[in-house]
Amino acid sequence: MEKWYAACNETAAELYDSIPETYRTRTFPGIIGDIKALSSKKALSLFTRKSGLGKQYAYLYMTQGIDGGKGYQACASEALSSVLGDQKDTILRGKILDTGCAVGVTAGILSLENVTGFDLFSDLLSAARSIESLTAQNNSYVVSDMTLTWPFRRAFDTVVCGLVCHHLKIQRDITDFFKNANRVLNRSGSLVITLPSGSISEISHLNSIARALGEFGFRVNRDLSGIVLSDDSPHSLFWMFLIVAEKVSDETGDVFIRTDFGFQMYRTPVTRAEKSVIAKETVKKQRLVRHTRFRFITLGDLETCAADKTLVYSTLSEL
Repeated sequence: MEKWYAACNETAAELYDSIPETYRTRTFPGIIGDIKALSSKKALSLFTRKSGLGKQYAYLYMTQGIDGGKGYQACASEALSSVLGDQKDTILRGKILDTGCAVGVTAGILSLENVTGFDLFSDLLSAARSIESLTAQNNSYVVSDMTLTWPFRRAFDTVVCGLVCHHLKIQRDITDFFKNANRVLNRSGSLVITLPSGSISEISHLNSIARALGEFGFRVNRDLSGIVLSDDSPHSLFWMFLIVAEKVSDETGDVFIRTDFGFQMYRTPVTRAEKSVIAKETVKKQRLVRHTRFRFITLGDLETCAADKTLVYSTLSEL
């Protein structure tokens, strides 16, 4: 893991000099905000028209999203590794497809081999390949749009989607994601999804995702699905949602999910002004720590201790 972090730092340093001066002031939250606000087609068009913006995004992803283990993206992968523990090789096995892989963070931090990663942005994948050239890993990376038909056949034992699903804006994209995951997975294959804090506001929403997966040929492992929280720093709290499911049947036909199902509607009701205050109060402290100990609360336990609560910082810190 530390070798992978060092390779990230080296790749970022080499990339920096090639970033046009006009984009060096762009922030990580600002670029991600642009991506969230646009459809995948328009986001790709933006990065194509603004040559060099993708390099700044890749640079910021490695220096802030990863940040030697302090960034949220890196912390999420370390949290996943902690929860899976001895079951890691059972769940993340065989040929692995990493959707929205960015710079290969999941494969890098969990030391996964035989991974095919795909992402919408080619600059992120270029960074992933540079990192792997330094770590001597041999995974492959493909440019593709997760909202379209995935360009893969049924050949995978695991599909991983780290901190990406919540970007899906319309129900058709969500159902297509479930269909694609089912189609490319072998029977008894694993689907592993992580979602960031703020993407889900109630436990009932997490259960709705579990039920929806059931309609698309998956059985959710409730012992490995729930919330992961950091447990080692008085300065900040990290948490994320984890869903682990097994493919139990082929998805057939068009399954209509209830109209009240959608990641956009599940988000924690925090205003832009409130987010700004929270960010100013916590980001400096968060940068001081690298979370190394995590606590896992299963879906069943969450229904007991937080069934009627809005999932925000103050609520989770009391669990």
